[in-house]
Amino acid sequence: MIDIVIPKFGGKESLLPAEDELLEPQANEVRVKVLAAGVSFADILMRKGVHPESWNLGRTPFTPGWDVVGVVDKLGDNVSTWQTGQMVAALPIVGGYSEYILLSSSAWT
Repeated sequence: MIDIVIPKFGGKESLLPAEDELLEPQANEVRVKVLAAGVSFADILMRKGVHPESWNLGRTPFTPGWDVVGVVDKLGDNVSTWQTGQMVAALPIVGGYSEYILLSSSAWT
């Protein structure tokens, strides 16, 4: 899968495409096919390393992406409240600039 990685805090030139392994959801997780990811002011501040969440993150590289809309692609074990094909919106804070993202199924219930 392709995602966008920030190898070091900085300007827009620090957004780089990367190829990563498609991860399988673990117990109580869902894999979401990202259809749209927001590009917000918070994402810009995270990229520059000046947003409080980037201080919590404290390290690079990371995949930005504060908010996403997508479709549940695969369920991990013990997930009963979500179905494959279900449309979802989430605020993962990081990881949204990717083709797929793993999210906790309990965070949405």
